[in-house]
Amino acid sequence: MAKVDALRKLIREEVRAVFQEELAGILKEAIMVNKGQQPITESAAPRKAQVPGTLNAQRPKPLMAPVLGAGNPLNSLLAETAATMTADDYGSLGGESVEKEAPIVESVGDMFASARASSNLDAIQINAVPDFTGIMAKMKANGEI
Repeated sequence: MAKVDALRKLIREEVRAVFQEELAGILKEAIMVNKGQQPITESAAPRKAQVPGTLNAQRPKPLMAPVLGAGNPLNSLLAETAATMTADDYGSLGGESVEKEAPIVESVGDMFASARASSNLDAIQINAVPDFTGIMAKMKANGEI
């Protein structure tokens, strides 16, 4: 066991000596190559790129109001739109819903009859309510509500 320890010590010393020789040669070579160049100085860390508030290099120019003269096709388009608008459309322009009192009808059939006809079931608007006062009175009399 003593021989193994002595062998390890000898190997360590030889490896250390070889490294020192090789490092000395590498350092001398690096000094000779860099002799004519500027010395290495420590520099500040590069600054992070700042993200601009907008991707546009220039601000957009403000839009000018359209001139609604006699020959402008926009006038006829606006007039046509105004002519086809209903009271419901005017109420929804401002973002507020205009609540109207729905008429009370006698039956569900009358309720559907008051709706505008449409082939699209999602587009049907029902603006009438059946009269439930009789049913509600019977439910109260029976104690159900």
